[in-house]
Amino acid sequence: MIYKVLKEEEVTCLKKDLKEQLPGTAKIYYLVRNLLKGLIPGLEVIVDKWPDWTCIVIRPRSQDEVPKYFRHSYICHAKNVSPLKYFIQRPGIIDWSKPATFTGVPPDLAPLLTDMSRKHLGKLSSKEVRLMYAWNKKEPPEQPVVPEGLHLGKLRPEHAAVLRQDWEDSRGREDLEGYFTSVIENFDSSCLSDDKGELLAYTCMQYNGSIAMIYVRPEHRDKDYYKIIFNDLTRKLLMKGYIVYGFIPSHDTGLVTMLRGLGFEWVPTGDILWVHYEPVKINHGSMTNTGFESHTVEQSYKQECETHKMGNTVKFIGINAIPLAIQKSNWKL
Repeated sequence: MIYKVLKEEEVTCLKKDLKEQLPGTAKIYYLVRNLLKGLIPGLEVIVDKWPDWTCIVIRPRSQDEVPKYFRHSYICHAKNVSPLKYFIQRPGIIDWSKPATFTGVPPDLAPLLTDMSRKHLGKLSSKEVRLMYAWNKKEPPEQPVVPEGLHLGKLRPEHAAVLRQDWEDSRGREDLEGYFTSVIENFDSSCLSDDKGELLAYTCMQYNGSIAMIYVRPEHRDKDYYKIIFNDLTRKLLMKGYIVYGFIPSHDTGLVTMLRGLGFEWVPTGDILWVHYEPVKINHGSMTNTGFESHTVEQSYKQECETHKMGNTVKFIGINAIPLAIQKSNWKL
């Protein structure tokens, strides 16, 4: 068997398996759960074998069936990275003739993706490694104190246009406004606004269950607004029994101290990498430098792991989630 496409009842069984392995499987567990709820039409779940699976890939059945922001996506998970290296090379798993965005892949998969890109004369662009941090205290954080004249609430669908403007210069997916409308309507969020209703700071939950897209207006970045919205959303999710977590860009700095102080801990088994692949027909530039320097990604990841083990802190930290790319600028977290 090259691969197996799971039926709905089998996906339900898979969800139970993933739940038993939380928090390390959170990024795939919540995605599968939302798929079963019908929130992500057009995606299919394939495994290397059933029921004793070791690798999972979630992908579009066809590009026309999924929302624009999930087109050409391959969301990967494996109990061990070695079987995944063989699995994605099997015929029919990845369509290397078309663009592909690999999300949630283990950092150790970078060398293989580089080799496959070179084999198909394509080009890879790599986003940095994301380190998973999850809440690990029995009690939630304290109820945040809201400054006088400000209002703590949740994002509304009409805010999607504002979020699109804030993030449109980041390298994200198609139909950003549609994506934000979807997550606002379906998932929890937190925002601070003034008496005029203007958004000053916000964050929201994503399809994979993570907290992401933390943003504070430039003129308010000397205040602790990010702590208020972060604590508020954390409390909301904990009350629902969710695993509360986020992905921290390995080279950014800043919220690590705060996250650890609140009770968040590093979950090495949840660390991930985003990679985008372009085939030869789309990559019109020179074909002499295909692929990317995967050893740089590996070395960087190892250095970051050592940094986190030693308890060192860094300067600015962003939290991100699929399927959007995070913008590399201070305080767009």
